[in-house]
Amino acid sequence: MNLPITPSQTESRKADHLRICLEEDVQFRETTSGLERYRFTHCSLPEIDRKSIDLTSIFIGKKLGVPLLISSMTGGTELAQTINYRLADVAQKYKLAMGVGSQRIAIENPQLGDTFAVRDRAPDILLFANIGAVQLNYNFGLEQCQKIIDLLEADALILHLNPLQECVQTEGDTNFKGLLDKIAKLCAELAVPVIAKEVGNGISAAMAKNC
Repeated sequence: MNLPITPSQTESRKADHLRICLEEDVQFRETTSGLERYRFTHCSLPEIDRKSIDLTSIFIGKKLGVPLLISSMTGGTELAQTINYRLADVAQKYKLAMGVGSQRIAIENPQLGDTFAVRDRAPDILLFANIGAVQLNYNFGLEQCQKIIDLLEADALILHLNPLQECVQTEGDTNFKGLLDKIAKLCAELAVPVIAKEVGNGISAAMAKNC
């Protein structure tokens, strides 16, 4: 029987995520984004004034400098705090949206909450709190989600979908039953928008349509 993972183990796992990316060979060598199959057709007479191009957009009531998101990355360790601060500085400068890494550890160990709290450095950006959707089957609910939103002064909550990751990592949370109904209930209860985001393998068209 698997024993529940402790907060210190979660913190160690967060540090390992960063170490592995920095030190180990984790880059895909054959799998690609598919973008190499496409080329822009050059237009030598574009009939446009470059100065009139406006990349700004509005999302969830906030203006973005460009429609780009610094996706959920990290949090929960000293190095993670440094990374989040630097990302927040960039997001503030260029008016980008930003998400933080899973804040489960901030609930389990509130002392690590500051490693996610970047609002002081980026007061104007569109900022997303983040928790794994699977945690809704592991004693997380409205109260915990509201806490991580309040910690960030976030504009929305990301629920990340990561069944493959949970299945292969040590002591992963692998009960994915009934999550859609729990997500729907959470959407109805929270005052901020809720966003579903898959962590690396995408959401298929069939899955998106059925949801």
